[in-house]
Amino acid sequence: MPQIESPPVPPGPTTVTERYDALVASGTIERDPAQEGVVAVLDALAHRLKDIKQTRFGLTRLLDRGDNSGKKGRGIYFFGGVGRGKTMLMDLFFESVPLEAKRRIHFHEFMADVHDRLRKAREKMEDRDMSDGDPLSHVVRTLATEARLLCFDELAVTDIADAMMLGRALTELLSQGVVLVATSNVDPDHLYEGGIYRELFLPFVARLKLHVDVVNLDARTDFRLEKREAEGGWYTPPDANAKVKLDLVFTRLTDNVPPEPLTLPVVGRTIRVPLQARGVARFSFRDLCLTPMAAVDYITIAQRFHTLIIEGLPARFGHRNHVKRLCSLIDVLHEQHVKLIVSAHGDPHSIYLGMVAAFGGAMGPPPNHSDTFPELLESRRAVSRLIEMRSCDYLCRLREVRSLH
Repeated sequence: MPQIESPPVPPGPTTVTERYDALVASGTIERDPAQEGVVAVLDALAHRLKDIKQTRFGLTRLLDRGDNSGKKGRGIYFFGGVGRGKTMLMDLFFESVPLEAKRRIHFHEFMADVHDRLRKAREKMEDRDMSDGDPLSHVVRTLATEARLLCFDELAVTDIADAMMLGRALTELLSQGVVLVATSNVDPDHLYEGGIYRELFLPFVARLKLHVDVVNLDARTDFRLEKREAEGGWYTPPDANAKVKLDLVFTRLTDNVPPEPLTLPVVGRTIRVPLQARGVARFSFRDLCLTPMAAVDYITIAQRFHTLIIEGLPARFGHRNHVKRLCSLIDVLHEQHVKLIVSAHGDPHSIYLGMVAAFGGAMGPPPNHSDTFPELLESRRAVSRLIEMRSCDYLCRLREVRSLH
């Protein structure tokens, strides 16, 4: 399984502030006052979490030490526009907490994991091996013993089934004392905005706000947009000339090893990889986004390959589901630090306009809420990440890949 190397941090720093300052000093990032404000809040929580005590049953609790403020078990929910450094700050915090029972996970991975655990729990119920008749409660109890600190990146809800399951799962986790730290593009009051039956999700929002401090990361800009584009990662239009160039790139990246198709198992079914060699896979947009794939499929692909070549990325989309799959794919590839090379019908801005058109044709954003409408936020984040994934900074990140053969 590919092992992802964290951003280089000079040896020595242990607190969030020290790690952040070290990255600034090394020139890896630019100091930003809004980020520094979030760093201070994260450092305070990391300090409180040092008072966590392990119990004989694998659970943990926070020692009171005379503190009656109610802050001990409170987590943090920090939100802001795309590209403001939320994921980077989350990583610095996670590395700074000296706690074994902790977990840092992206929203898509968390939902895929919960769905997989639910499937296995239901199978046990059918075999009468599990006495508890509620599979979700069984899953939540297991999750709570595995991680007393849950760092949840890119919290976003666009589906009613996921909204209800997520609401109940996180409500039970919070009630069992799990400390939640989450990032999102929107404040809690705008979660699942415009979604059907949203009123059923609102009790979870209210409970969430009781368990976390809400912080707005109001950084000055989308830092991804300032990064210099790397040459050779984006070819337009996707014609015969682009195909020749992609052939050359594929040959170079795979050391001229003859590519072969591959079948990957995913939760009782399979994914077909048309061509692959030496950790590089080649797909068409149709392969990845016009077929009914889910986040778990993209996670499986991202964990198997360090580089993806995607041909024929469109600037016009036939259905909103194609856009949602593309957004999910880009989120997963970015999270797993997969390198991306594409041929496309336009630049990222043209693709974004095509995404917006696909959603507008189906339902359109609610009046006066376009900035927080979930699908448009997904599209904006995806295109911002596409831009970052074209940058030299992103493409030059080191990544250790261990063969799965």
